Amino acid sequence: MVTASSETSISLIWTKASGPIDHYRITFTPSSGIASEVTVPKDRTSYTLTDLEPGAEYIISITAERGRQQSLESTVDAFTGFRPISHLHFSHVTSSSVNITWSDPSPPADRLILNYSPRDEEEEMMEVSLDATKRHAVLKGLQPATEYIVNLVAVHGTVTSEPIVGSITTGIDPPKDITISNVTKDSVMVSWSPPVASFDYYRVSYRPTQGRLDSSVVPNTVTEFTISRLHPATEYEISLNSVRGREESERICTLVHTAMDNPVDLIATNITPTEALLQWKAPAGDVENYVIVLTHFSVAGETILVDGVREEFQLIDLLPSTHYTVTMYATSGPLTSSTVSTNFSTLLDPPANLTASEVTRQSALISWQPPRAEIENYVLTYRSTDGSRKELIVDAEDTWIRLEGLLENTDYTVLLQAAQDATRSSITSTAFTTVAWLPAFLKYQCGWIPVPVREPVPPSPERGQELPQPHSSAFPSTHPF
Repeated sequence: MVTASSETSISLIWTKASGPIDHYRITFTPSSGIASEVTVPKDRTSYTLTDLEPGAEYIISITAERGRQQSLESTVDAFTGFRPISHLHFSHVTSSSVNITWSDPSPPADRLILNYSPRDEEEEMMEVSLDATKRHAVLKGLQPATEYIVNLVAVHGTVTSEPIVGSITTGIDPPKDITISNVTKDSVMVSWSPPVASFDYYRVSYRPTQGRLDSSVVPNTVTEFTISRLHPATEYEISLNSVRGREESERICTLVHTAMDNPVDLIATNITPTEALLQWKAPAGDVENYVIVLTHFSVAGETILVDGVREEFQLIDLLPSTHYTVTMYATSGPLTSSTVSTNFSTLLDPPANLTASEVTRQSALISWQPPRAEIENYVLTYRSTDGSRKELIVDAEDTWIRLEGLLENTDYTVLLQAAQDATRSSITSTAFTTVAWLPAFLKYQCGWIPVPVREPVPPSPERGQELPQPHSSAFPSTHPF
């Protein structure tokens, strides 16, 4: 490699050959094309070429020789005097930064000095000192849409090369502070702060993470835009940049999930005092779960998780005669839909275990168990097979009533309902037959005359035991013929 150069000399250094050799041979050819050679002893690893042409470029090669054998050449390009940095190359230009590269100076510099400033503000020149091995630098914190003057010099001891000068104009800056709001199942609102540099319009671009790119042109006077006609429960990449003529700023991007579509047509059907069937229609897109929240008396009740493939759910163990509110929403991963709701009231539960007991010829005791719900009264109706019918209002505190004045040997049906305001429960019923007084009849010449049935004769009592007395009868005792 080259360690130094002057107007007429170039100093070289190399690594000693690993095997036995006779000597080194250095060949140096100026740009004029007349090659020269020099032989260097085998114990040397450096050499200075002298009496060279000033300000000339040389191609220098070195080989190790032993007899007629030669090693591969090692070649270097060098200059007598200073070879200045030939040019600056600008790349990756943004609104606030630029990448600069340059060629090697010759001989190698001790350090490099990079200066830059806006063209109209050269008094605010910034200076950066760089290591001599650097071949590129990145300028940051620049002003958007501004022309900068850049110069680079190589320092060799106390000698400074002539500066190489270039200029570059930074790009227009993008909008800032992009935010997303008002997210629905098919739209989102995008807001931002305007850029510093002047521009013609904004371009808002959006696409699903796996889908087609769409874009809209937005006037430079606004700082918000609503993107509509999106798909529910879909992740979108949204980007925004400013445009001036054919120049575009870099893009600022964000990701957003549109909201889930919510279930629809939520209703409660098949309502009983303690049960109701919830039914709904599923939203578009995949649903992992539905969340159902059941409330009554303005107090939150249980939260129910339902599999996303279902479209109905049976509610059980409800309170009779109670007003319920059902709210529901769908979930998928981190997403939740908006809520839907419906209201329903369970029915008034009927009294239970309606029973007829202590049935006689003209009366019966009717008893029941009260319903769970609060009631005002009971409505009891009883009717016989001959079509007679009677309705009674029974106090809510009562759980029995004795029916009097019935017809003997008659079938009766009893119907019982609980009542609250204008609401009545379903009917519970029971049936019974009053007892008949059954005489026996005998045929006589003059017609039929009633003869009471004789009591059966009991067996002979044991000693000390009295005979039972015969039952009283409405008819005199008679004997069969």
